[in-house]
Amino acid sequence: MLFVGKMSLSKDLVLLMLQFCAEENLKRTAHMLEQETGYFFDLEYFEELILHGNWEEAEEYLSSFTLVEDNKYSTKIYFEIRKQKFLEALDKRESAAALDILVKDLKVFEQSNKELYKEMTQLLTMPNFREHSELTSYGDTLTVRRSIINEMRAVIQANPILHGKTNFPPINKSRLRRLINQSLNWQHKHCAHPHPQPHIDTLFTDHKCPGPDNIMQQNQLENEISLVTMSTELSASPLTGTTPAVKPLNEVMSPTDSSSTCRQDSANDVDKDEILATIEGRELLQTSPCVSGDSSSGYLTESFRKLSVNQMPVLPLQTVVPARNAASEESLVMWQNISARGACPNNELTKMEMPQISKVVEVSRCEYVILPSLVQTNTIRRLLYSHSGNGVVALAEDGTHLLWKWEKNDDNINGEASTKSTPALYQPKRGLLMINDTPPRNSSLDDQLLFVPSTLTLSKNDAYVISSSGAVISLYNAISFKELRSVMRPPPAATCIVFYPPDNNVIAIGRHDASILIFNIRTDELISKLKGHSKRVTGLAFSTTLNVLVSCAVDTEIIVWDSRTWEKKKSTVLQISGGLLGSAELSETSIELDKDHNHFLAVHDTQLAIYETLTLRRVKQWTIANFCTRISHATYSCDSEMIYAAMRDGIILVLDASDLSPRYEIDPSAYLPPRLRPCYVGVVDPVVIAAHPKKKNQFALGLSNGEVVVVEPVFPTQVKLAGLPSSL
Repeated sequence: MLFVGKMSLSKDLVLLMLQFCAEENLKRTAHMLEQETGYFFDLEYFEELILHGNWEEAEEYLSSFTLVEDNKYSTKIYFEIRKQKFLEALDKRESAAALDILVKDLKVFEQSNKELYKEMTQLLTMPNFREHSELTSYGDTLTVRRSIINEMRAVIQANPILHGKTNFPPINKSRLRRLINQSLNWQHKHCAHPHPQPHIDTLFTDHKCPGPDNIMQQNQLENEISLVTMSTELSASPLTGTTPAVKPLNEVMSPTDSSSTCRQDSANDVDKDEILATIEGRELLQTSPCVSGDSSSGYLTESFRKLSVNQMPVLPLQTVVPARNAASEESLVMWQNISARGACPNNELTKMEMPQISKVVEVSRCEYVILPSLVQTNTIRRLLYSHSGNGVVALAEDGTHLLWKWEKNDDNINGEASTKSTPALYQPKRGLLMINDTPPRNSSLDDQLLFVPSTLTLSKNDAYVISSSGAVISLYNAISFKELRSVMRPPPAATCIVFYPPDNNVIAIGRHDASILIFNIRTDELISKLKGHSKRVTGLAFSTTLNVLVSCAVDTEIIVWDSRTWEKKKSTVLQISGGLLGSAELSETSIELDKDHNHFLAVHDTQLAIYETLTLRRVKQWTIANFCTRISHATYSCDSEMIYAAMRDGIILVLDASDLSPRYEIDPSAYLPPRLRPCYVGVVDPVVIAAHPKKKNQFALGLSNGEVVVVEPVFPTQVKLAGLPSSL
């Protein structure tokens, strides 16, 4: 019998739960679990709290791991937090608050350094604390906070109490789901009457196939299951810079032949898996002797087949992960055709077979460039190309704007955004940053919102930026970064903003209270207030050719308004299957007009749909069904022929806009550099995607770690599919 340490496995289970929470974006749950168990100190989260001045939350999180008197390192961390809170109160001329902090929070440090405490007391009597000889170089609040973060990071890492808790262990993606899959496989293997296509309804009880008397009932259930395709996660070993030689192709016999046998490379091969069934769209793996390879090296050779009542023909596949040149942003790639992971759900308008998808397994002729930045931010929430195509502007969750511009040179004659040259992070000579106000934590606004709404729009001449991060709406000069105006302090907060194309002074503002304002920001004139939605507005799009405004809300309602009279013309709602309704309140719906404005793309985390703009007739729909993770964001290519969809597992799906069929699948390894490809993939994921306004094979991704990457996939000429050009 094998004995294992109970405490060790409990810790491992908690870490797997934290990984699961990260992959499912359950951030608050993860941080509560971190505090209750003390197994992992999320340094990035702690630094975000400091950067945003959330002092009480930072201390509460820290106190779950160490107290002020534990050791000199802990004392130093607490002192820096409370000292900065004290100085910021003085900077705001809040003398009473500063005195309260001095007496209640800083008093504990008096015994260890009475002179320092005395000097801090004297600061209360000074008209400007910067007059103190030690504080003459005290800069703006954000700069000082970042300086403190850098100082505290070294102290935290040196603190023996936090030793080993600040680095998350390397864990393969979705490890907890994998263990559940293996458990179900084992249970199914020991069923008295194992069914070839079992139906998994719950994890609350052990799996057990029905007896012979219930086989007919089981077969009826199978007729309702969407087609799923067997697939195996493949990844190169993270422990080596190169990968070993490829194993030879194994001979695999057709599963329709009852007498078929399989050759195996080695009796020691492990984890040869195939899809058993699906639970909530997740594939379950079943042990099979008909799959062989070396799982430790990331090389597998398999046959993929669809699981359905009727057997499907075998599609042979060989996957090769080539060696990578670490010094280059490019490496070789093998394109592969894989059978689709399921069939598009049928509806009254569209019935289609899923075509084959060509997948980018590694970086190769899929060129990318990480946009450089010395400005520390958090998750990128909004992302736009400049209308001229020579720049990218991003808005982070903390309200910080980042603007990159490409210069003309020999390699980039037009000066347009390109992966062949690295742009510069643009900042005016005065060193200003465009930073939006954000609502204070635990405010009444925070109680209304599950997250801080971020919205960003750029004037047609690229000269002005209008944005909001849950507080006031700010108008910036995009050249000088000067804030020209700020209007409409919440509540309600602005949730989306667009310029009215004929007049740069007029904007449409979608708000958290479900209203839409047509507003002249130059004259502060409210032109019209549109009421028709019942939930917060999440998307707006103007069509000057059709004289309409299209809006959408978090409850998936879409409304078309007359942009001359501002009257409501038509409305509809997205059709979401019953099994996916639970995410509606937590998912944003967004819309984007195609280049002719006759149709628009509606994006929800469960589906993509194309509608006629004037009639709101749905003409195409693609849902995640049972074979895909949820959608983070999606956009048309500049010519409206393709749709780039960023999935929450990091995959970029490329769909043909003519029939909404997936054509290509781009793995995260094709656009992330090695430093962002640890074992715990899922920590860095694409959040928002934007398409270049002139180059149809270029898009930009805003990542969850605050970085932006520009990607140019070059689709293989040998893969020719109907409705899609052979090269871009």
